[in-house]
Amino acid sequence: MTTSQKNGAATKMLVAITGANQGLGYYAAQQMASSGKYHVLVGSRDIDKANKAIEQMMSDDSYKVDKADLEPLQIDVNEDESIKAAAKSVEDKHGKLDILMLNAGIAGAQAASKNGIGPTLRELYQQHYDTNVFGAAVTVDAFLPLLRKSDEKRIGFTSSGLASLALAVDPSAHASYSAAMYPIYRSTKTAMNMTMAHYARLLETEGFIVSASDPGYCGELPRKIKSLYLVLTSLTATNLNNHQGFKDPRDGCKALIIAATGPKEKVHARMVDDQGKAVPW
Repeated sequence: MTTSQKNGAATKMLVAITGANQGLGYYAAQQMASSGKYHVLVGSRDIDKANKAIEQMMSDDSYKVDKADLEPLQIDVNEDESIKAAAKSVEDKHGKLDILMLNAGIAGAQAASKNGIGPTLRELYQQHYDTNVFGAAVTVDAFLPLLRKSDEKRIGFTSSGLASLALAVDPSAHASYSAAMYPIYRSTKTAMNMTMAHYARLLETEGFIVSASDPGYCGELPRKIKSLYLVLTSLTATNLNNHQGFKDPRDGCKALIIAATGPKEKVHARMVDDQGKAVPW
């Protein structure tokens, strides 16, 4: 289904993407809007950055986008009042929401400084969990009433292959998956996957489809270097990781789109990659 109803008229499906002013969320918004099937709410904690992102999408010839299919949405997932205000603005303007994509996230320092300067280890864990897990859960809760009014009822979480416990302890997996690396960030994504599974089971009797995506380790690299790295690994580079990844986020974002729009039997209660394949827990 590619349309929904409001005031008796056929409209494009309404999608809200948090953290959509850059990185994976940006490219997911761009590609979904360019399909002509969706009206995309470009979520950002800074409304000016959301507007700037929309202008950038419009000037990018790689994907033709109608500006009417893009709309800025101010939402800071670290602030409950901002989340409530965002949900209220969507309700007032659109009445409901078809697809919610929880993409806002951070990946900061993974250990406290040995010289005692900067955040403590506890503070680093709190910062990551507040954005990556608590923010996502509160956002789902705020938008659930609007999603319940839709015939689509889709929720997609941007997770990571680093969340996989199986890959984390598999000696044959790529070294980047080792549990010895990225302890704080990856634990938030493992927790996010359980949050996703909770909503998937809780809401499935209401017709919801809830899933998570593994976009890989994405970033902007010179084409020749990127081609070599793509052979070696599935990792992706964005602002989240200071553009250190090996996969183009234009490809990685496809995992987000598949999770949010793919067939229930392929994505529900699963984490899927940009090929639609399930990633082990």
